[in-house]
Amino acid sequence: MKKRVLSLMLVAILLFASVPAFAQENPVVYKETITVTEDGGRYKIGFISVEFKKGTLDSTKTFEVKVYSENGKGYIEFSPDADNFNKKVHIKVKKYEGLIYDRVLDENIEIDVSPQQILVDHFSRYCYYF
Repeated sequence: MKKRVLSLMLVAILLFASVPAFAQENPVVYKETITVTEDGGRYKIGFISVEFKKGTLDSTKTFEVKVYSENGKGYIEFSPDADNFNKKVHIKVKKYEGLIYDRVLDENIEIDVSPQQILVDHFSRYCYYF
């Protein structure tokens, strides 16, 4: 009797221990909607900050910002695209070790990003991790 109970407990433990392996992870995509005025400002999207100096824009604009990966490369994407700012916009990437969603692979991947700074004079999509 004890062997039967012990065997059932062992099977139950093994069964429950394997359940998390079947669980689907939520995609790790950092996404924010930012509204920038003529006064500028600093905005945080996940581990990336975007800074607008005063006078960068002539009027208030709203951008959808996404941080994700494609084929193992990290991207920050701004929508809609914007041309010719009055002053450069400062994109600051902080050190980050963790998961990010890869659109092509359709799964979260591990990345290890070094700190970096990117100065841009327009918005579209920028690669921050190679």
